[in-house]
Amino acid sequence: MKLAYVVAIALACSAHVAIAKLPPPTPEQIAAEQEKRVLEEARLQSEKALLEQAQDRIADRYRRDQAQRQPAGRVSDTNMPNNVRQLPGTAAPEGGRQQSAEAHSAPAK
Repeated sequence: MKLAYVVAIALACSAHVAIAKLPPPTPEQIAAEQEKRVLEEARLQSEKALLEQAQDRIADRYRRDQAQRQPAGRVSDTNMPNNVRQLPGTAAPEGGRQQSAEAHSAPAK
């Protein structure tokens, strides 16, 4: 309990330090702060320009690679899945003459 009293007294005595105001900055400090802001803004602008250049370079490389990957003509439809080869205007696959394997499978246990 004595410790709590000591802490309370120490806080009460140091309260005026926490409330105290700092003196206004000198003109030299204001000028130094403005110069620091200008330098920081110049650095940010240069970093932004470098980032934009890197993004442009990557976008150009992507476009160039995509142009090389495009086939020169019509894609052969021999290896297409069945639903892609269906005739337009049909809502469901056209049934064949063979039944599916699921029709003859054993019941689930």
